[in-house]
Amino acid sequence: MCLNISKSVAANRVSMGIIRNQSIKSTFVTYIGFGIGGLTTLLVAKLVDPNILGLTRFFTSIAAIVFAVSNLGSVTMMNRFYPYYRDMLPPARRDIFGLVIILCSIGFLLATLGTFLLHDLVVRKYGGKSIYVVHYYYLLLPFSFFYLFFTAFENFSYNQYKSIFPIFLKEVAMRILTLVLAVLLIVGVLNLPSYIWSYSFIWGVLLLALIIYLYRQKDLVFSFSISKVTKRLARQMVTFNGMLYAGAIFAVIAGNIDNLAISSIKGLDYGFVFEFATYICTIILIPQRSIIAISIPVLAKSWKDRNIASIQSIYKRSSNTMFTYAMLIYMLIILNAEALFRIMELPQIYYECLPVIRILGVMRIVEMYAGVNSPILGTSNHWRVDFFSSVAQFCVTIPLNIWFLKLWGLEGSAVANVLSVLVFNSIRMGFLYRRFGLNPFSVQQLHVLLTALAAFLVCYYLPIANYYLSILIKTMVFSGMFVGAVLYFNLSQDVTEAAEMVMKRLRRK
Repeated sequence: MCLNISKSVAANRVSMGIIRNQSIKSTFVTYIGFGIGGLTTLLVAKLVDPNILGLTRFFTSIAAIVFAVSNLGSVTMMNRFYPYYRDMLPPARRDIFGLVIILCSIGFLLATLGTFLLHDLVVRKYGGKSIYVVHYYYLLLPFSFFYLFFTAFENFSYNQYKSIFPIFLKEVAMRILTLVLAVLLIVGVLNLPSYIWSYSFIWGVLLLALIIYLYRQKDLVFSFSISKVTKRLARQMVTFNGMLYAGAIFAVIAGNIDNLAISSIKGLDYGFVFEFATYICTIILIPQRSIIAISIPVLAKSWKDRNIASIQSIYKRSSNTMFTYAMLIYMLIILNAEALFRIMELPQIYYECLPVIRILGVMRIVEMYAGVNSPILGTSNHWRVDFFSSVAQFCVTIPLNIWFLKLWGLEGSAVANVLSVLVFNSIRMGFLYRRFGLNPFSVQQLHVLLTALAAFLVCYYLPIANYYLSILIKTMVFSGMFVGAVLYFNLSQDVTEAAEMVMKRLRRK
């Protein structure tokens, strides 16, 4: 008994060590990417027609939907079952990624057929206020194709415990290429058609780089021959894939309906304004992206080994860490957003997104607080909850987005998103607590919230007229008060350990 407990504790430490060490590196990489993306976003917001920018966001929304439809659930299936292949087969005989490639190819052919069939509907819906969508409609195909296969290879890389480079490509290289294309458009080297054509192949460049990386790492090894593991797990995989595939489609449509509805009803320019607010708030989610990507194979192995203690440890600590980061970044955004807009002298249309930022920021905090409940369910035998929660989110998001958008404009769409995320995560968190006793709650999170609110109130009422000084002083004061309190009272174990790690490395130098 004691031996089993010792093994469980050791496994927990190893799991959290993998997640913490890789998430620190990948979060750093992701912040670099968002810094470049922020520069790009501010630059193009000031100098490029919002309708053009709205078109690129429309491409991204459609590509996400095409991915959900075209991968036929195979990517999630690979994440769920890959530990079995890793334990039972040598790399050269693992056929699950070969199945992913085959299913993605079949799915994309069906999606391509659907693209042609939906052409007339798109013309009717977007031809009035979003004419660029009609002009460049078929360039959605190469953009979506390369996005689909990049995401498939990205997840394959995660299952080799190689997360840093694909995250670098997705978060940094993607934004560098986008910045280069934007600059070439602004200075006149590219005209609009050549810019859109170039943009539609941007994921192809990243896909090629990822394939070369996996090949050089000797990880690009898999089989197309059906293995004994696949034959043994076939029934489970088909059942798992069926419902989760439908749930993924519901979830991705719910996650992109805001942009599609705004672009159709108010135009591509307002679609980009909403995306501008969304991008700013997405900065809050940066640690979540890294932690989720790295935790998927660890959680899958924990479920396979029936190590509930490890899952609870990952769940609670990741939630505490992400909530701490979320409060820090959200408060800094609220304190400084308007001053930054004034400094950049952005067109007046962008000021409409300030209240949207405040609302969407709350949604991001909820998502961060929910921790890793999505991969916990997705890698478990209770993945049906993933389906039902996605259906519930879909049923809430679609009507509320359209209704609230017509009632209150962009703010209404933001409120609809907050409500849908609350429904989505409440179902998941409630199930995990009732079924396994898993929960992300800790009293430290309440202390983090109160600390953030106190520091925010101090900074909010600082009378600073100069915009540059306002950003500098409020950022320093809030960060000093908040981070100092978190470290002094050890409100987040991972944050404290990360700070100690940095201090040790600095002392060595």
